[in-house]
Amino acid sequence: MDKGVPGRGYNESMQDYRKRRAGRQDLMQTGFGLAGVAFLVFVAFIAVRGTWGMYGKFVAASGADASARAELEELRSQHKHVGAAVAALSSDRGVEAGVRERYGVARPGEGQIDIVRRQATTSSESADSPNFFVRIFRALFVW
Repeated sequence: MDKGVPGRGYNESMQDYRKRRAGRQDLMQTGFGLAGVAFLVFVAFIAVRGTWGMYGKFVAASGADASARAELEELRSQHKHVGAAVAALSSDRGVEAGVRERYGVARPGEGQIDIVRRQATTSSESADSPNFFVRIFRALFVW
């Protein structure tokens, strides 16, 4: 017989060794597999976290862009208004009108004209319904 464990043959002793070695290899392969999965989960977590951060920055930038565009339109409107005011004040007549409006001044000899409207003297009842003779005339002569 071959050399080996007393009471057993050489082949039986090698099979026990292979089983122990295979068990260790299976354990190591499982450990490396779990470590690889953990590493991939970690990498995925970092990638998702970075993507989420970029999405937040994108949303903030979009809001700021919309706000900036609205402000630009408002400033353009103000620029047109100021340009029209400058054009109006560039002539002597425009300067005079601006001074009169802002300070409420007048030239010597000029006065203020107030327009007052008179109220109607007839009451609303008599204006709504004509008298008896007018109604008969309108009833007879309808054309």
